Amino acid sequence: MKANIAIFLCMLFSALPVFADLNVLKIPRPQSEFDVLQDYYTGLLREALIKGADGREVPQLRETALMEQGRAAYELNRGKLVDVFWMGTSILREQQLRAIRIPLARGLIGYRRFIIRADRRIDFDAISDLEGLKKQVACQGLDWPDVDILRAAELTVIASPGFESLYQQLAAGRCDYFPRGYYEARAELEKRSLIYPQLEVYNSLVLHYPFAIYFFVKKDNELLAQWIERGLEKMIDDGTLLAYMKNHSLTSDVFPLEKIKNSARTIHISNPYLPADTDYLDPRYWFKPEDFIAPFEISSSNE
Repeated sequence: MKANIAIFLCMLFSALPVFADLNVLKIPRPQSEFDVLQDYYTGLLREALIKGADGREVPQLRETALMEQGRAAYELNRGKLVDVFWMGTSILREQQLRAIRIPLARGLIGYRRFIIRADRRIDFDAISDLEGLKKQVACQGLDWPDVDILRAAELTVIASPGFESLYQQLAAGRCDYFPRGYYEARAELEKRSLIYPQLEVYNSLVLHYPFAIYFFVKKDNELLAQWIERGLEKMIDDGTLLAYMKNHSLTSDVFPLEKIKNSARTIHISNPYLPADTDYLDPRYWFKPEDFIAPFEISSSNE
């Protein structure tokens, strides 16, 4: 009987994802030498792993290969080149992968500021609603969930592979605006100011839809998912997550949030690709529009 129990336990534990003994977690390489997002998300991941370690050795992060989101999703479930990655969420993505459903920037990614060519500023000054925005062409990355969200709102989108190609398309006039998360636009363009002096961040219009960047792992890697989730929850409880946002160079300039109020016209669209059980009004995890956008300024459509 004891022998049978021992065999059963060996079979059980051999079938579980082995994570406790790993000392390395593989992540994709930065998108380019100008990638300002990599440091934010890797730093946050490292802090979550430390907070959730509960006495375990904290694994090192190792950058492996450059990959777009579509390939990263595929590689996550293969478990060869990448173990964890940060991506925009969608119904399909949460079906394919194990999402740690804690927004990594409290949903600010869904408040989109535009990067435009400076000589087009007058055209964007004239936009006051969704119908006006429909006359312009957006560029977004291939395999980004945003492409489907914008097209569902009947906005015209050019999708292109390669992050730097999006800036090239915009500068060449193949698209009219590049929607970026509220905290992404300034930091990204500063890195590229010498290459694209004709581009600028347009601050007078914000496009909003409920959206979040999550950490994702392989579908059956529950041990790693719970480790990261526990760490992020602890960061929320002790204020570390909000402090991280306020102090990191990528996100610090949006604080205090109140300074944004009354500074921009806002167009709100829905996100039909967000899982229905996503409570994006939960203040524990998400900023709400009223935190920094005057309600009367929101132009709603596609509700």
